[in-house]
Amino acid sequence: MRTNALFLTTLVINNLISKIMKKITLSLVAAILSIMCGFTYAQQVLIVNPGIGTLNTVIDQYKGTRIYQLKAGEWYQLSKPIENVGFDLQIIGEVPANNEIPATLQTNYDVTNATFNNMFSAKGNLTLKNIYFVNCDLNSSVANEFIVSQITGNRITIDKCVLHPSGVATTIHDVAGNSKTYFTNNLAVDFGHQSSPNDGHFFVYGGAGLVGLDSLLVENNTFVCMGMDMFSGSFADSKHNYVNFNHNTFCMTKSQIDWAVLKNEEYWTNNLFWNAQTQPYMNNWQPMPGGDAARPKPNLIFADTLPGEILPSIRPCFVEYNSFGRQQGFYNLLTEMNTWGKANAKPLGYLYDLTWHNDSVNCREAQMFNSTGFPKFKYGNTLKDIDPQWVDSKIYDHGTKFIAWSRPASFIHGYGRAATDFPPTSQWTQYWWIPSGDLSNNSVWPLFNGVYSNPQTLTGSIENLPLGDLNWFPTQKALWLSKKPQIEAHIKAGNTDKISLTAISEIIQQSTMVYPNPAKNEIQVKGTINPTIKIYSIDSRLLLNINGTNKVNVSTLKNGTYIISIETNTHSFVQKFIIQK
Repeated sequence: MRTNALFLTTLVINNLISKIMKKITLSLVAAILSIMCGFTYAQQVLIVNPGIGTLNTVIDQYKGTRIYQLKAGEWYQLSKPIENVGFDLQIIGEVPANNEIPATLQTNYDVTNATFNNMFSAKGNLTLKNIYFVNCDLNSSVANEFIVSQITGNRITIDKCVLHPSGVATTIHDVAGNSKTYFTNNLAVDFGHQSSPNDGHFFVYGGAGLVGLDSLLVENNTFVCMGMDMFSGSFADSKHNYVNFNHNTFCMTKSQIDWAVLKNEEYWTNNLFWNAQTQPYMNNWQPMPGGDAARPKPNLIFADTLPGEILPSIRPCFVEYNSFGRQQGFYNLLTEMNTWGKANAKPLGYLYDLTWHNDSVNCREAQMFNSTGFPKFKYGNTLKDIDPQWVDSKIYDHGTKFIAWSRPASFIHGYGRAATDFPPTSQWTQYWWIPSGDLSNNSVWPLFNGVYSNPQTLTGSIENLPLGDLNWFPTQKALWLSKKPQIEAHIKAGNTDKISLTAISEIIQQSTMVYPNPAKNEIQVKGTINPTIKIYSIDSRLLLNINGTNKVNVSTLKNGTYIISIETNTHSFVQKFIIQK
């Protein structure tokens, strides 16, 4: 099985097996408070040379005593899956310059020519940041999984990474329970495979007899060409504690979104779904799970009463301020299928909504959202079939390919028709995201552009900001970050009205100071440690991206007004400043 990936052939040739590791003794400001007595220590950063197996070698040697830094723009390949048995592992890519590729880490195959099943076996906490993961080998064979979390209570943190592809069956698979996953500011492209609508579960937790997850936060990510579902929680086998999907862009997904029924606390807010849940489902299949003919309409968000739950329930299920749309071709396909189904005495199919909030008879979740027994279940303010007006026309081109792929996939899967009815028989139409538009050139960067221009979508969130991944709208994201505690409190209180945010020019600086303002050639940021500083033009163009310093050379900027965004491990804020020479 083959799929597209960015293999960086030149880097592969130029950086084959590098054997020299460079260690630096940069103090990382790691003040650790001991329960028994107070002390501090400096954890070393180890800069890993590019090549095959170099990262495996240093992790085997130093284990959790180092933070492993990969060089931006360089290529690394595994010699075996990475295991962190009993220690916390941090792999942090160097922050790339503007519009340049991050450090690339690619999987490999074993002595039998079998692609590694997964890249990481997390047997301790795992942190990954600023890395471009290519989870297929140099023969384009995609690995089955990306991360398998194997310790109860594990913490997985993935931030500012690119996954292309992320795997075939699962991306993050927790097999031990009670885990915490924080998946933020990432781009995931091409997950699953193209032989069936029923493949690929991105986040997988729980199972028969297993404790569900503790926390799953999925925020400000873009997912392109995804598989069957995003969150597989083993239906009703496991009860999950906290699930939050906020400000994510989903562009082209197959069958489902949420396959977890029992959750203590759940939020689906400010997400942008485009060409999502495109495979028609048959009435006789419904619902998932259970096949209960009395409830023929499941939705894309599952819920049910918890065992022993006392009503009225105090737990929230907040599904508000999302956009859910498909290109017209998917509805045309549904009409074609149902016309054929009627003529051949087959069951009819339909496409899901996020929830069937107006159907109080035929849907379990709709009954709950309209019941006094669940007063904190909220659904509404959803934009339906609103075209975001993507600035990148390739999104529509690939949507057309997705429709062409969906026709044989749906007839074969839904009605059991033979693949030979849909030539060519060797493979179905390719719809996976190919940055250059074809298979001959895999060198285009960046892989995807999620900017759009529709005014409804640009102000569709509960904060009156753009729906979906705010990383495509940096000025608005900076404003959102500055008011995030107030926004979260507003949502957790169950408020369904929009929250008004203060204008950027009125944002309070908190304990951080930018000076001088106006500035000439240099500005300084006071009160931060190892900040990430980004400077934008007033029209949101990123001009400077600096990491780990409190002084910024702005001599290249012309006179005018700019926006500075400052992020640290503890807080973030934005402020306007002026260049006046």
